[in-house]
Amino acid sequence: MSIFSRKQRLGKLAIVRHFVWPHTGWRRALKYSAYRVQRIDGSPSGVAIGVAWGVAVSFTPFYFLHIGIAVAGSWLMGGSLLAAAIGTLFLNPLTFPIISWVTYNLGNYFLPRSIDLQVGKVPSMSYIFDNFSEVLAPYFLPMILGGFVLGVISWFIVFIIVRELISRYRESRGRIRNKNIIND
Repeated sequence: MSIFSRKQRLGKLAIVRHFVWPHTGWRRALKYSAYRVQRIDGSPSGVAIGVAWGVAVSFTPFYFLHIGIAVAGSWLMGGSLLAAAIGTLFLNPLTFPIISWVTYNLGNYFLPRSIDLQVGKVPSMSYIFDNFSEVLAPYFLPMILGGFVLGVISWFIVFIIVRELISRYRESRGRIRNKNIIND
């Protein structure tokens, strides 16, 4: 048994509940994630590349492939793989509906035809798989296009912001460390 392990393991329902709504609250969970990103080994540019890939991929509709795509993109550009995985947390249960709506509408804006979302009778899964192009493609294609546009824009914005924040954080830690060494 490890020093940092729990005395009683969490059940599956508790794990899902903590993922959807962290017991420490979203503010503290996001703050903790920010600290983890700041302390990842590697250059500020490498960490920023990883986080930027994670956030950019979060705009695409390839939901179960986000971590793999982000890690692959980060690896190809020499970024931090861990930072890429952490960056994909940008898509979470709170941001999912907003991101999906924005990417769909942006993609629809750029496509030559318009598709109106209409809520009707929900088809069965077998019907959806048998008639994919009729049922899901009209929604999937605009989301791919909108996700690509937002992903590219967000990649550059996130890269610049994260690189600058990590550089400043490490400089301030270095000054504090040097000050403590001089005072000792």
